[in-house]
Amino acid sequence: MRAQPPFTMCFRVKFYPTDPAALKEEITRYLVFLQIKRDLYHGRLLCKTSDAALLAAYILQAEIGDYDPGKHPEGYSSKFQFFPKHSEKLERKIAEIHKTELSGQTPATSELNFLRKAQTLETYGVDPHPCKDVSGNAAFLAFTPFGFVVLQGNKRIHFIKWNEVAKMKFEGKTFCLYVSQKEVSGVSHH
Repeated sequence: MRAQPPFTMCFRVKFYPTDPAALKEEITRYLVFLQIKRDLYHGRLLCKTSDAALLAAYILQAEIGDYDPGKHPEGYSSKFQFFPKHSEKLERKIAEIHKTELSGQTPATSELNFLRKAQTLETYGVDPHPCKDVSGNAAFLAFTPFGFVVLQGNKRIHFIKWNEVAKMKFEGKTFCLYVSQKEVSGVSHH
């Protein structure tokens, strides 16, 4: 290890479960929760504002428990960093959901609800790799719990379910997927 003590260790999920809430081991569920929380913080789990506010409120409930006016003054949610950047309006929305909708939820229940919400998002478990499509256009090939996704910008161009993949071939920098015995896309990695 090149760094000096104290060392910071990171747990990273390589293969996201299709249903993280169904994981039997509580510690495994918690580690997946931490990974998805990290994805949210680093802007990898992209979602609309209302979903982002709910996810952040679940994190807040899991970490500080029920809203308490004595302990949580105006702007209390701004002490937490949920996303790479966010507005005061979003912070107010997070606090509003935390105060009004999540009271009484235990940390474990909040984490479970967070996982259930996160798994419904299109960007859940997406691991994008820069590439070029067959025409030479910049794209991303993303592996997800449900299959392969080819993205251009933020737009999904192809989605291939795992059970539709008949064959995969990787030669040099070219990765080919065959679906129902016909080639769907060839992409080359940088």
